[in-house]
Amino acid sequence: MIFFDIDGTLIDHATASSAASLVLYDQFPGEIPFAHEHFPRTWESILNKHFNRFCRGEISIWEQRRERMREVFARPDFTDAEADSRYQVFICAYQALTCAFEDAAPCLERLSDRPLGIISNGAREQQIGKLERAGLRSYFSVMVFSEDVGFGKPDARIFLEACRRAGEAPGNCVHVGDDVVADIHASQALGIRPVWVDRLGLNQEQPGARRVTSLDELTSALEPDSGRAAEASVSAVINKR
Repeated sequence: MIFFDIDGTLIDHATASSAASLVLYDQFPGEIPFAHEHFPRTWESILNKHFNRFCRGEISIWEQRRERMREVFARPDFTDAEADSRYQVFICAYQALTCAFEDAAPCLERLSDRPLGIISNGAREQQIGKLERAGLRSYFSVMVFSEDVGFGKPDARIFLEACRRAGEAPGNCVHVGDDVVADIHASQALGIRPVWVDRLGLNQEQPGARRVTSLDELTSALEPDSGRAAEASVSAVINKR
């Protein structure tokens, strides 16, 4: 079974999130106490902070969204309803803007004779919606989301649940993802074979994981004889989302 991450691997989360954050900013002029030109970076930092709390099982998927809004607007007194209404402005823009990377569909088509799965942090409905809008949903027979198990990557339980649903031992599986810690180190620790999608060309090498800069390279990277030159690592300091 070949498992894929979604955001940053198949779907261009970063571009959509950045643009949608500015839609949110412009919808509430004067209410967000951060500079407009730096807000996408600030937004992503706040998003990661609270989303990682959800992945650790500390708060619910909805509560991490509300905490984002309270911090972004510097309004800890927001009611749930107030935070939810502002979140809807962001998520509606985000959903309209998300799209697949150009190399995603051709890669999945080349692998369509093999069993494919998803291991993704986030809400099941939202993540499946991204795949459906991008025309990628039909390629996957097994899909596991952090919302399903109460913990997200890099927690081992989400990987083990995916392997259980696939009916495969971890050693028989591959996980393809862009986040060095959550995707690569975490899967590797369980004996799952990792492939690092290094779209940014960071190329911080050390033995341990195959590295590709595009999904166009994935088929050859999965071949057992593709050579040690295709191996690369993954520095623990890199982080996604």
